[in-house]
Amino acid sequence: MKKTYYIPAILFFLICTTTLLFAQKSVYTFPFENSYRLPPMETFVNMNEISASYQTMGNLYTTEIMGLDDESVEQISSMYISDIKVTDAFRFLKFYMEEQLVAPGEDTQGSVEMSIIYYHEKNRANIGTALNILTLGIGTLLGIPFATSITDVEVEATFFNDANSVIVIHRGIGRGKKLIGLYSLSTRLPHQRAVKNALDDLNTKIMADPKLGREELKASL
Repeated sequence: MKKTYYIPAILFFLICTTTLLFAQKSVYTFPFENSYRLPPMETFVNMNEISASYQTMGNLYTTEIMGLDDESVEQISSMYISDIKVTDAFRFLKFYMEEQLVAPGEDTQGSVEMSIIYYHEKNRANIGTALNILTLGIGTLLGIPFATSITDVEVEATFFNDANSVIVIHRGIGRGKKLIGLYSLSTRLPHQRAVKNALDDLNTKIMADPKLGREELKASL
């Protein structure tokens, strides 16, 4: 009979392990598969824009260095705060451009720059919130979710020609949700879902744009 006490613990361990595996694999999967890709282009991720959206950019600071003829030159630098969600966002955008959007090749024409121009996370009350209030917090200790976390993001893709002139700009919006409890406070997965959904929305607009068709894009470049 003693062995039966280990069953809940084993199930809890398996659920947590499976969740972690899905979290790692999710970076390399998308809810869509393009039938064709755009011609080879240079790809860039605007880290300054992403850092500003996630508010991970610190204050700018200026230093002086000695240049030619002993003339002092001012150098402006930025400090960044490490954030796993920013890292995920960068990996999503980079992987999307290289594996889904642009065909591989050395004969590149023009470029595409992507960034996240909006990020917002908030908690919303749900039924679990009321249950935890009625149970004076005991429900929280038992693992009942006390809120719903909602993450909203907006991604942007800007296409340039060889003269560095803007061809077109497209944006996509996505949202991710997750129940938040005492033992599930991380909001990394809903953020990943939000970025995925935003990329799905963006990708639909890009693939439907006649300005970015293979022949039209080559001609415009």
